Amino acid sequence: IIFSRAGGLPNPSSPMSDLKHLILPNGVKMPAVGFGTFFGNLNPEHKDRMMGFLPEDAWHPISMALQAGYRHFDTSLLYGTHRILGISLGQEFAAGRLKRSDVFVTTKVFHPPSSHTFGRIGKTIDISDPAIQADMKGRVLHDVERCLDELMLGYVDLLLMHWPGNFRSSNGALNREMRKQCWAAFEEVYASGRARAIGVSNFLVPHLEQLLEDAKVPPMVNQIELCPYLMQPSVVEFCQKRGIAVVSWGTFGCGNTGVTEDPVVVEVARRHGKDAGQVILRWLLQQGFGALFKSYSEAHIKGNLGVFDFELSKEEMAQLSGLSSKHKSSVSTSSEDIA
Repeated sequence: IIFSRAGGLPNPSSPMSDLKHLILPNGVKMPAVGFGTFFGNLNPEHKDRMMGFLPEDAWHPISMALQAGYRHFDTSLLYGTHRILGISLGQEFAAGRLKRSDVFVTTKVFHPPSSHTFGRIGKTIDISDPAIQADMKGRVLHDVERCLDELMLGYVDLLLMHWPGNFRSSNGALNREMRKQCWAAFEEVYASGRARAIGVSNFLVPHLEQLLEDAKVPPMVNQIELCPYLMQPSVVEFCQKRGIAVVSWGTFGCGNTGVTEDPVVVEVARRHGKDAGQVILRWLLQQGFGALFKSYSEAHIKGNLGVFDFELSKEEMAQLSGLSSKHKSSVSTSSEDIA
């Protein structure tokens, strides 16, 4: 299945410039290609590196991304890169090279407890904790204010609920109530102007259905793992029917799935004189998705903006989408285990 911005097959006659931005349901314009600021090692097979977040690795890539022309940056309270991104942007503002309105900043809160942190400084939310349950809305507002403080920004362009609940949690009634309270906090942040748009991440269809019933302001974005090996067609179709923009993370399989070495991807790239990453980004953009990636490589960072000067044919789009039968997630956590 190949999805387009309006549903169905992509329109090959659409101007390529239309692919450079997504227009969210409230009219906010978001650059379609964004630079991710999660840095670290979550792969136990990489024994030469500490397991966990390594925000110090983000300094040079963020600088290179800004110099290359990226204006959409994705971060999270959990990643530990808020200050690095905030300082990097602040230097551009101070030099007069950029204004705040030139950049689009996405951040996320409401991440469940993670084995990659000690969980002592409140960057995750354990919704099984009665103390947190007693004032979930207040806790989320605290976390959002902390995000703004660390970023040194008055507002973010997009605020996302990072996951729909604790991993491997089966209490559906509790999870729904906690999501509802979190979303009430998001609606308050949105009304205040401290977030220009609000949305969710890693939500499956049941989570979205419940939230749409409970929300006054519907989610504008669902950020989910997407690549040719993992297409999540039911989630994408649901979002498109309800006007929820879809943004991909794990676009290149986080280096864990081998999707960028797949012979089909490599051959399509060869035909166009592009690399595998550019082809995967183009495949996502032609379906009307936003796409996030991260890289340590200056060549890849610069190159991944070179996706607007070629077009994949219907046949190539179908070839790439046919790889979804390999269904490989790049991470061990799953929203399917969250009631």
